[in-house]
Amino acid sequence: MNNGRVQKWIVETNTFVTVMNVSLGCNGLFVDFNDTLYCSMSGSNQVVKRSLNDSVFASNCVVAGTDDSGSALDKFNNPEGIFVDVNLDVYVADSYNDRVQMFQLEELNGITVAGSESLNPTITLHRPSGIILDAEKYLFILDSGNGRIVGSSVNGFRCLVGCYGEGSQSNQLKNPYSLTFDRYGNMFVADYSNHRIQKFLLMKDSFALSFNQPNFCSEASWYFNGTTFADQSIVGQSPQAIFVSTNNTIYVANQQNNTIVIWQGDSVNPTKIISGNFTWPTTLFVTSNGDIYIDDGEKNGRVQKWNAETNNFVTVMNVNSPCYGLFVDINDTLYCSMYDNHQVVKRSLNDSVFASNRVAAGTVTQGSASNQLDSPGGIFVDVNLDLYVTDCGNDRVQLFQSGELNGVTVAGSESLNPTIELWCPNGIVLDAEKYLFVVDSNNHRIVGSGSSGFRCLVGCYGEGSQSSQLNEPFSFSFDRFGNIFVTDESNHRIQQFNYIKKSCGTPVKIQLKYSSKLIDDSPIYYRDCQIPQCHYETLQIHINTPGLYVLWSENNINAYGYIYKNDFNPLKPSENLLLSHDGPEESSCVIGDQCNFYIKGIGLTLDDILHDELQPNTVLNNQPFSIKLSAGLTIIMFIAGSINSILSFITFQSKDSQQVGCGMYLFASSITSFLAITMFIIKFWFVVLTHINVSTSLSVLRGGCASIEPILKLFLYLDGWLNACVAVERAVLIFKGVKFDKKKSKSIARRTILILPFCIFGTLIHELAFRRLFEYETAPDTTDMSKTNEDTIKRYVSCITYYSPSVQDYNTAILFFHLVGPFIVNLLSALFIIFVSAQQRSTARTNQSFKEHVQQQFSKNKQLIISPIVLLVLSIPRLIIALLPGCVKTSKNLWLYLGAYFISFTSSMLIFLIFVFPSELYMKAFKQSFIRFRKRTAP
Repeated sequence: MNNGRVQKWIVETNTFVTVMNVSLGCNGLFVDFNDTLYCSMSGSNQVVKRSLNDSVFASNCVVAGTDDSGSALDKFNNPEGIFVDVNLDVYVADSYNDRVQMFQLEELNGITVAGSESLNPTITLHRPSGIILDAEKYLFILDSGNGRIVGSSVNGFRCLVGCYGEGSQSNQLKNPYSLTFDRYGNMFVADYSNHRIQKFLLMKDSFALSFNQPNFCSEASWYFNGTTFADQSIVGQSPQAIFVSTNNTIYVANQQNNTIVIWQGDSVNPTKIISGNFTWPTTLFVTSNGDIYIDDGEKNGRVQKWNAETNNFVTVMNVNSPCYGLFVDINDTLYCSMYDNHQVVKRSLNDSVFASNRVAAGTVTQGSASNQLDSPGGIFVDVNLDLYVTDCGNDRVQLFQSGELNGVTVAGSESLNPTIELWCPNGIVLDAEKYLFVVDSNNHRIVGSGSSGFRCLVGCYGEGSQSSQLNEPFSFSFDRFGNIFVTDESNHRIQQFNYIKKSCGTPVKIQLKYSSKLIDDSPIYYRDCQIPQCHYETLQIHINTPGLYVLWSENNINAYGYIYKNDFNPLKPSENLLLSHDGPEESSCVIGDQCNFYIKGIGLTLDDILHDELQPNTVLNNQPFSIKLSAGLTIIMFIAGSINSILSFITFQSKDSQQVGCGMYLFASSITSFLAITMFIIKFWFVVLTHINVSTSLSVLRGGCASIEPILKLFLYLDGWLNACVAVERAVLIFKGVKFDKKKSKSIARRTILILPFCIFGTLIHELAFRRLFEYETAPDTTDMSKTNEDTIKRYVSCITYYSPSVQDYNTAILFFHLVGPFIVNLLSALFIIFVSAQQRSTARTNQSFKEHVQQQFSKNKQLIISPIVLLVLSIPRLIIALLPGCVKTSKNLWLYLGAYFISFTSSMLIFLIFVFPSELYMKAFKQSFIRFRKRTAP
């Protein structure tokens, strides 16, 4: 700094030489692989360089920055540490601008890759002073002003060391200035204000955590309506223990049967059940190798381990109380929170001898002092071996730093900083950003921390059994996608709340602040069956700019917020209710009322199209015009379809027409087309009559809901594939010519007609499991005092299809396969027939070119091209209807949806017109069969 130079010490000669002249000191030095020396001069706000291979001292070249300070992309404000990668891109810690800049080769304008005003959300920095890139180009930044070192990964930035504020303890730093790695990945840091060099060891298994720690932003959100992942029939009464591993294997303890139920991958049904000699397991923990640690302290006073390799159980810890929390840290130390003994104890799993457990937190006596606990529950140990304990009896969460017996309250009662009120917290998890997520058991919710403090995440609408509610939840776990799985103890179920990906990655800008006060004179509405009288106030918001909006509330009472589209009807609070703010592509909606509702998935059915039109307990003559017209069209289509099928049956029932496979396929098609149009009319009248007559037996409704639609699809798809078989048979006939074997053709046709229905049904069998009847009764109308509850309560039923995302993808693939597959087969067969016929004729008749023969064949067989195109066009409406979001308001475009539905079934009415009428051979067979039929029926 004082001598205006950079010196090099030569190891061979043990002497110093000057290699660069500078006007001010270099806060950062770097030599790239081309032997170019870089210097960041904080005093002149520049980075300069010169080649060490130049024998003559030329003036330094400016790499980045100008003479004056600033925050523009070409300026610095006190640049410090620098790093140059193999592409000669220069990374600079722009200290006073609280950012890291990257200057690509020969570029003078930088790109902010971390810190203030970066293009992509990264991490907040304060006076960064050093920077290193690893071999994978992950950034490691010395965040000096925050006394820490942060690093990037595939999931974004995270704190690595010094993550607990400035200080002089072994896990703290104070104004660190520079860092470097040794060959083993250990980190050495110049801890400036602590006057020391700190070494932080690389944890070799630091990425081998067995549980999921998603990297959430501070505004992360979840859909408030959950889905039941497993009910009492699977997990028993009062489930408490759950664990989701990094490969998305889900473990749940069934306390009623003393078993561990396991779901592997995306399976919706249990894939494995483990039984053992344990009683009433309260919690469990699974390590990376698949070993399961199970609480068995209630009666047997122990913690057991199920060995994944041997499938045997061994005792790994003796305890005097059930463990309401189990955890295995990165050093293979097992922790148990003993609920009855008000302590957290631990022992190393690497110790071969059973020594007495060591106390990690709490004393034998319950209390609220910083070194005491009262009925501790869930626990979590982070990579720094800091212990987090949910202190149920004290309504708080305690943090015990490594080696400390005095805790710090980080959430709940008597915390140093304002957080959130808790009532017997139980489960606890930290994410990758060290945000806290806590099961607030007696408040029946899960809360989480963020940059703005704590907030309610799920179960924010009071105690209950609806999909948006919980009842004494006990513990939870994240899957690899950030979804929440929670043991809803008093509802005897496992609830899944899906993570809203769009809630992160978008900067939050406050658009409006609003305050209100509810008083005794505020209007009252019937919110739900548990809380029938609630005061409310409505706030109408007009959205001019599309985007993601978050509504946030702070209050000192138990307040609940709902979002409605267009209008709020206090007499029907489930009407217009929005499940989420996920945009126009939302594929789920609520049916039912405030006491009973169901989330409907994607796909429109005839039930959905006619649901709002049909009037219960009203004869057909008094139904809306749309229903009467639809009934008339259905009858006309049935008559036309029946005539088509009968004419086709007459044509192909004779032995002359069934001499080859084509005739047999078309004979079978005449039957399936009749069955398809018959199931079509049965489906229509079943929907109409069961909606009109609300007293229909539930068993009849349930059977019709589950079976009619799959059977209808079976015959519809079978008809299409039989037509495709006809096309293939014709192509084979052209290819074989005189060598065509009629007997073999008939034999193959018989087997195909026999096997094909079973193959198609196999692809549809999942619908029997996912189609179900949803029955609900409306809440009593409290506004009409002249009527009794019996007069105002009405029963509604709906046939619901709800697929999980994986099954939905499968169903879509099957739908495309059955509707588009026959078209492709027909089209390819037609083209094959045309080109092969043209080739054969061009060989026999050389006076015409191949092109002319192709044109003649196209003209002669154009119906072979037109027919599959017509069938595809008629199938497209059905394809669209099946993929439309379930929340489409059919009443707004009723004729559009009804028309599309009816058109999609007209293909079953066209067999005679498409296959018989254009063919001279088949028309001749039809006329002969018709004459024989008339002779037989003549008096």
